[in-house]
Formats: sequence, structure tokens, C-alpha cells
Amino acid sequence: MRESLNIQMHTCGNATLIITKDNKPVIATDPWLHSHTAYFGSWATTHKISEFHMELLQNCPFYWISHFHPDHLNLRSLLKLKAREKIILISYQYSNRVAQELRNAGMKVIIMPPRKYINIQDDIDIATFPILDTADSALLIKSKGNLIINLNDTFCDPSISFLKKEISKSRNSLLLKLAGYGDADMINIFDHENNFIKPLASSKPAPGEILTLQAKKINCTHAMHFSSFHKYVRTDSLWANKYITPEEDLERGWDKRIGYFKQFSSLSITSDGFKKIESIYPSKNDINISSPEKYGDKWNEEPSSKDINLIKEYLNQINLVGKKSFSIKVGKRIISPKNKNASAKSFIIHAPRHSVVRAIRLNIFDDLLIGNFARLILPQSKGINYKKTLKVASKYIDNLGINDANEIKDFLWTYRNSYDSKYVSIRSTFKNKARDLITTRLNRRANLLGKLKLIYQNL
Repeated sequence: MRESLNIQMHTCGNATLIITKDNKPVIATDPWLHSHTAYFGSWATTHKISEFHMELLQNCPFYWISHFHPDHLNLRSLLKLKAREKIILISYQYSNRVAQELRNAGMKVIIMPPRKYINIQDDIDIATFPILDTADSALLIKSKGNLIINLNDTFCDPSISFLKKEISKSRNSLLLKLAGYGDADMINIFDHENNFIKPLASSKPAPGEILTLQAKKINCTHAMHFSSFHKYVRTDSLWANKYITPEEDLERGWDKRIGYFKQFSSLSITSDGFKKIESIYPSKNDINISSPEKYGDKWNEEPSSKDINLIKEYLNQINLVGKKSFSIKVGKRIISPKNKNASAKSFIIHAPRHSVVRAIRLNIFDDLLIGNFARLILPQSKGINYKKTLKVASKYIDNLGINDANEIKDFLWTYRNSYDSKYVSIRSTFKNKARDLITTRLNRRANLLGKLKLIYQNL
């Protein structure tokens, strides 16, 4: 190893990490440019990507894509960066949807095997592992005896033994991860009397405490807020800006035992660890606010008979896979599955026609939910686990291509056996089920959920 190698890391955008060697880019993650929106025009980055970072991105030979969400896999941004001339790296998944979609767009894709390092430059080795249940993945970057752990939006339970072992062998370790109030989910929820239900994000749990709890869980020495920099720019989702995590609050609750690096930092990676280097803090992204009509959405537009059949087929498929479904309201029309169970207990997703039809045809129903202009309307009966049912649609059917109950059994067997520890697999399954059940049962008690969130992070 030549100690003279100048290896640096730069963070920018939302979840974009760039590794350079001797000032030349080597690999970048999840490039989403500030000129492009996501989630049907609902999201934009909070900050602009500087000219310095743009030049690095344009000349980067490798891009790593963590998962399918458009704030991570943004096709317009990839095309602008001429990604067809680069190599796209992704993790193995149960379904190869990301690989297939990118290849269909004319890109060269390499699927990396789980927990196996590959060398991409002198003293730069990378490894990845999937989170099959959510079709997400994590990236490890090893350089000069140090380790960068990019968990973006996800968690590490299936490979936690492997990860802890790799961290224990490292001089220093840096965790990059989302940690905030919790708006990056479906939070536009109403009761049966049309009263808005305040989300967990309204309790404003301490972002620094959340992130350092996660760092301590895997014995990381340092951490940095990452994958946390979006805002709402569509007129029917602007209300949700009230619940995004402001920059000035990110450090609150930080455990001083965990080394702190401010968001959008540039670091030198040396044999002595990570060292902060001079960088220009990005300017605010002043992208224009747009109306739903710009994206073809008219809230009062009624569905055609063809639309109704399409929506019913999708709802029936959800019922077939998950044994429960819901209804979708378009205009004034409420569309339900043919064999809907206990209609009085079903919840409703209310969204404009164009986005609903597009979400179903393109299998991106999760985008409709995360955009937070669609509404989730709960029935009078309490305690419905809507998270579980929506997961069937957005993860199992859309991202994993599961078509029936037998296929989901096969997938769940594969997922549970993807853990590197049987004990962690059992504990994680129980923990995740309990989390979804508690958050749906207590969704009207935001402050209590905020306290429980910190307990969950400790677990």
C-alpha cells in the first residue's frame, strides 16, 4: 500500500457519497440531482449539488444503487450523468427488478454477491448485502484499515454478525444513515371523520440520539446524517414540510462517545482514521413549487371503466397474496376488490386518477404513498394494521414480483434464511412485526410513539 494515495470521501445531495483517489472519482452512490423531482413531483433535494461534486459525479466510472425508490434510483439523474457509459453496481436481491429496469434503460449492471469484497481501486474495496424484506441494500467501503457503512434508509439485521466482525477489524468506522423525525413514509393519514392524525414525526424525536444509538448498536466509532435531505415541492404535499427534520436539529441528542461529522462533510481517509477537510457547504435548492396538474393529476377527475378494472385487478392481487386488501378512492368513486373481506374494516387510499393508474401500471405504488399527497383514510374500527397490507402491495407485489400466497411463503423462507444468525432472524422478525402493530394501533398518540421509537432503536 502506498501511503501517498490520497483517498477522500465527499457527501452531497440526499444520499450521494463519492469516493475519490488522487482527486479522481472512483465510485458514487444513489445520485439524485437537485434539478429533478421524485415521487410524482412531490420531493426535491433540500440542497444543490455543487459544481465540484457535479464534476466528480460526471466523471465517476462506478455508480452504486441501493434500492428502487426514486430519491435513490433516479433515472433522469442517471441519464443526465450518462450512466449508460458507466458501470452500475447493485446488491443481489430475491428479485432482480433494479437490474432489469436499468438494463432495459441501456445500462451495464453488475450484481454483487452478498458479503463478498471486490477491489475497485488501489486500497478501495467494497462489499454489499441485501435487506430482502424491503428490497434495499447496504454498502461497505474499506480503505486504509477504515470502514464506511452506508445504510441509507435501511437496517443491517440480516448481516449484523458479518458487519460487526468487519467493524471490529477496522481502525475507525463511519455510519451513514437516515435518522430524523420520520416523515419519509406515508404520514398523510385521516380518521373516518376526516380528522388529520398527527404523525410520529410531530413528536420530533432527537435525530442525534437516534443515529448514535444505531451507531452504538454495531460498535461504530463515528456517524454522519445521510439520506435525510429532501423537501416537499408539490402544492398538495407542501403541508408535510412541517414534519421534515431541519438541519439545525440534526445534532440534538448526540452521544459524545460517537465521533461527529456534520452532514455534507468531506473527509480524508488515512491510516490514522477519518480527517475533516475543507469543503463548501451546499446552497439551498430553490426549485419551483409545482401544482398536481403539472404531473397530470386532477383531484376531481373520475376514473374510466378501464381504470376501474385495472385498480380492481390490483386490489384483488393484494388480497390474493396477503389475504387482506383495501379500497382506492379516485374522484368520488371508491373502488374495492371483488372479494373484499370485512368492508367496514378496510381502509381507503384516496389519490388523483393519473398517479393511481401510473403507480399500478409501473408497479410503483410505494411512490404514491411516500409522496404524501395521497391520503390514507382509516375506518371507524381501531387497530387495523395498514402497514402490513400496504407492504404486500409496495414491497412484495411491486418490488419482488410475488403473485400469490405460495410465492410469498417461498420468499419469506428465503428472507429468514438470509440472516447470518438464526437468533437475530427470529428476534428481528418479532421486532418488526411488533413495530408495525404498535405504530398502527397507537397512531393517534404521536408523543408516546416518539418515546417508543427511541426504545425500538435501543433494541
